[in-house]
Amino acid sequence: MNIFTDLFLFQRIDHLIRTRATGTPIQLAERLGISERNLYRLMGDFRDQGFPIAYDKQTDTYYYSEPVKIEFSILVGQETLLTIRGGEKKWDVFSGLPESGSGGRHLCNAS
Repeated sequence: MNIFTDLFLFQRIDHLIRTRATGTPIQLAERLGISERNLYRLMGDFRDQGFPIAYDKQTDTYYYSEPVKIEFSILVGQETLLTIRGGEKKWDVFSGLPESGSGGRHLCNAS
């Protein structure tokens, strides 16, 4: 498990959903570098975690059917190492980590 790779994949998917720029499932899977089957599993996992993800067949994109607010931080002692808010990432110590993942499926609970 690489939690940072998973978080970056999560952030990337969230951003594409928020901007309604995912494209079809095949296009999104290709963009993320994962299989279409793995994409469907990820979307199912997101829905299982409470994310209101829907698909618009007319515009061929995933979207949130109701407002979603995401706040996630990694803290070590008093130092914030990584913060993701509303799909935006704010870098600190880990600015050199890659942005694309290998298709990991470990998800964090978000509210």
